[in-house]
Amino acid sequence: MKTNQHPAEFFNQAAENNKQAILSQLAPRLGTSQRVLEIGTGTGQHAAYFAQACPHLHWQCSDQQANLAAIEYWHSYFELNHQTQPLNYQIGQDSWPCECDAVYTANTAHIMSPTIVQQMYSAIGKGLPVNGYFFHYGPFKQAGAYSGQSNQAFDLMLQQQGYGGLRDIEELISWGAVGRLELCEQIDMPANNLLLVWQKR
Repeated sequence: MKTNQHPAEFFNQAAENNKQAILSQLAPRLGTSQRVLEIGTGTGQHAAYFAQACPHLHWQCSDQQANLAAIEYWHSYFELNHQTQPLNYQIGQDSWPCECDAVYTANTAHIMSPTIVQQMYSAIGKGLPVNGYFFHYGPFKQAGAYSGQSNQAFDLMLQQQGYGGLRDIEELISWGAVGRLELCEQIDMPANNLLLVWQKR
């Protein structure tokens, strides 16, 4: 019998909290997609949950080597035998890892440096086919403003700890334009987060 007790290093409560809300927005927008590349899969909870809910998708996980064991744990837990093993992939260091018609990333940009985020948008613009989608979930600024005091405090904490901090949507639009990524939807999500939906033109 499966247990609901998971190794602490393989479990993230925030990912558990928001997975259903994200899936409710992703699923209807991925109906014609076949292969999704997730950048910065982390523990793998989102990937396993989404792959189980959308069996028509090949959900390709990727992250740095240290996180691959967690992703493999969730693949095994949900018996996702039709999914391939996660890829060791780091923006700015490795070449584009696989063919895909959609890309997903969650809560990665505010950890990355601005340069790496810009490189991520460039890589996605080059890697996606025309009309392919990029789904970017997380907290953001817009025109220099925060969506709430909690996001402002979070941004300050991140920068104090040496991370890049919350990116401004206008900044992302300019970076995306270089790779022909057009922001076509901006979806409000719980806890002052957004799901940004981009399409390659």
